[in-house]
Amino acid sequence: MIFRKQATAALGLSLLLLTAACGGNNSPAGETGATPGQESAKPPAGEQVELKVSGFKSGAELGAIPELNDKFMADNPDIKVVYEGMPGSQFKDFLRARFAANDAADVLMIHPGLAEVVAYGNAGYLMDLSGEPWIANFTEAALKATSQDGQVFAIPNDMNVLGVYYNVKLFEELGIEVPEDWEAFVAAAQKIKDAGVLPISIGNNDGWMTLAALYTMAPGLVYTDRPTFDADLNEGKATFAEGWQEMATNWFALDEAGYLTPQSTGVSLDQAQQAFATGQAAMYIDGNWSLPGIEAANPELEVGMFPMPSNKPVEPVVASAAVGTTFAINKSTEVADAAKRYLAFWSEAEHQQVWAASQQAFMTIKGETGEVNPALQRIADIVAAGSSYPFLDQGWVHGSAGTAELMTSAQGVYLKAITPQGMLDNMDKAWKNAAENS
Repeated sequence: MIFRKQATAALGLSLLLLTAACGGNNSPAGETGATPGQESAKPPAGEQVELKVSGFKSGAELGAIPELNDKFMADNPDIKVVYEGMPGSQFKDFLRARFAANDAADVLMIHPGLAEVVAYGNAGYLMDLSGEPWIANFTEAALKATSQDGQVFAIPNDMNVLGVYYNVKLFEELGIEVPEDWEAFVAAAQKIKDAGVLPISIGNNDGWMTLAALYTMAPGLVYTDRPTFDADLNEGKATFAEGWQEMATNWFALDEAGYLTPQSTGVSLDQAQQAFATGQAAMYIDGNWSLPGIEAANPELEVGMFPMPSNKPVEPVVASAAVGTTFAINKSTEVADAAKRYLAFWSEAEHQQVWAASQQAFMTIKGETGEVNPALQRIADIVAAGSSYPFLDQGWVHGSAGTAELMTSAQGVYLKAITPQGMLDNMDKAWKNAAENS
């Protein structure tokens, strides 16, 4: 529904122009890399090749990557995996720079969607995996986030959700029911504040948590009434300034009321997560991948998750859910055989289950559900019932422009340098500039 064919040519050209502008000489296959369908030769017996993998998982979100890499190397002693990870807010720019410099890693964890993995694939930077036998392991729904026109540019590793974590015991002590509309949500925050507890813990030193918050709000507040908003935005028939005004106003009103972490631009995501885990805050907005870190920080905490409610009761409640991570192969890799063996390994149900469990995510393998943590059961049931909307930028032709400006301008709002409306105006300007340069 969200992957629109008419945008692909512009997206591919945009990425190619970016490479040229940065002075890189990367071509789809490279002078020394593998051509489509060509696999690099296996090393002679006793020799070991180095497989470079880079991704946007690091720190508390690293999950089972080290464990799975160790197992892969034990099963494939001729391959040494070197993983480089960093926060998602940094990785998008890092990836562009690496492609521009013609030294991107062999295997790349790329964000799913039209403006990310599909765009890189259409621009010729990623290997088409559609002919690989292990692609058949994945559900058709999950592959939509990494595919277009019969080509598969990456494997979908997991299905994730964004929502509101809450302290179950504190809610019970204060007699608070899980809110199902915005009025009830605000009333809950006030009751928590009156009890002397911070209602919502956030960290915005990079703007990510505001992005996450608006992503959780949009399914019920924007897309319930206007399901074509993404398509309209891509076609120039909608703007953030008019489509997101109410949502942005609602969110930043929480800060004005003292419901959010004070001076959050100086607080990191990890610090915000710790504040929630240790009982200093009653709620915390992020993805299911944060649950392992929360549980590790406080195993005694009884935690749950609910979708961010909209302005009015919506039946059914809509959650924000989408493919979270993907693995693609750099088309210019000189170790294509090792890269394909790595993705084949990640495509096996037993390994996907380990990864999904480490991220508290849902599996993307056909016929496999994995284990759902009881803390996520409420929102998992909503997603399983089909009441969800993908993460927003997966359907935007200029996703990076929109999200980058949102994270930057949001910090300006917290610092009182601009208004929420000014943030949306800046997003529209960034979007327009990206469109003109495409």
